[in-house]
Amino acid sequence: MTTAHDPAAPADPASGTLTYPFHDWTQQLSPHYARLRESGPPVCPVVSEYTGDRLWLVTRYATAVQVLEDPRLSSAAAMAPGSPRHEPVELRAPGTRGNGVALLNEAGMRAVLADGLGPRAVRRHQEWIRERADTLMHELLTRRDTFDLAREFALPLARGTASRTLLGPLDADEEEQLIRWADVSLRFCGATAEHMVAGLTDIHRYFLAHARRLADAPGKHLLKTIANTATHTGRLSDEELAEVAELFLVAGYPTSSGFLCGALITLLNHPEAVAALNRDPALIPSAVEELLRHTPLSTGAARRRATEDVQVDGTTIKAGDVVLISMEAVNHDPEAFEDPDAFILGRQGPAHFGFGRGLHFCPGNRLARCLIEAMVRAVAGHPGLRLAVAPEDIRWHEGLFFRRPEAIPASW
Repeated sequence: MTTAHDPAAPADPASGTLTYPFHDWTQQLSPHYARLRESGPPVCPVVSEYTGDRLWLVTRYATAVQVLEDPRLSSAAAMAPGSPRHEPVELRAPGTRGNGVALLNEAGMRAVLADGLGPRAVRRHQEWIRERADTLMHELLTRRDTFDLAREFALPLARGTASRTLLGPLDADEEEQLIRWADVSLRFCGATAEHMVAGLTDIHRYFLAHARRLADAPGKHLLKTIANTATHTGRLSDEELAEVAELFLVAGYPTSSGFLCGALITLLNHPEAVAALNRDPALIPSAVEELLRHTPLSTGAARRRATEDVQVDGTTIKAGDVVLISMEAVNHDPEAFEDPDAFILGRQGPAHFGFGRGLHFCPGNRLARCLIEAMVRAVAGHPGLRLAVAPEDIRWHEGLFFRRPEAIPASW
């Protein structure tokens, strides 16, 4: 189910305030972000299209830094049951807490998670990830027809990496079923609330039944490490391990595969950059960082809830209010990045928000960079690869939390 980009977003009839999200499912960000940055207050009032909750939206880099580094604006509080939100349903199966990171922190396993996603762990998997990317690309070299670069390269690379590093050896049928459930659950439109909750419930039931089996499988994946690590109260229960597996599912599948597809489109839409990377592979790390800044992923925003009254750039955020931070809008703020909509190798400037900022900076950032780097190397090694359609003709899944094209038609 797809839709053309619609720059118009409805207003809340009672107040004239913009409703959120802005329904920008493609790589073209809604113009509302730029308009709000240019003319709105630093923290703009919006209304959830799906719940009617009143929220605050941040689109500017400097304001986002302030919000994400303030401990009084809490991610855990924003995820608590009953908190204001912009998603259609609470992102948890009924009876679960839906916060695997908080669960691990409370169990005293913050260091286990950090080590399992840290430099040593990533180095252990790096060669395999690069070889997998090269193998998938080489399998396409003899093709003289148009092929789907998403289905034949990006998705198997992302899914294989997630299985090897995070969740253990899922077979193809298990992967497809889990992804179908995730696609039903993690969306703004295109499914009923009942179907979304059912998808979250199905994922939880699956991992209740199978997380322990996956943890016991061969390999050095993170679920295995966590399952075998004793906490101050013993090992994690099956219920707790299932919630950790759900966290890894979201991190390893819809986010990784969606971003990898988007980054591929960005690269192939800039053949001069691919040629430069082919000539000088030393530019690859900077290409990874620019892809993380330039390529949008989320169609919603990160949430933080005020635990007490907080002043943000002259606006009082009352205790209990929720602030949304659009990382995509922040990464395209012209006050922070010169010519922000351009893809520039070797860009100088402040750190991007591809992995967030502050206390909740994404712990999987090194693994994600490793995966993106392997993709960039594979593409740069074969600069004849090109999109077979104009970028604007690529069709995108409608309503997903994490942007993903239906296909990436490509050829040599």
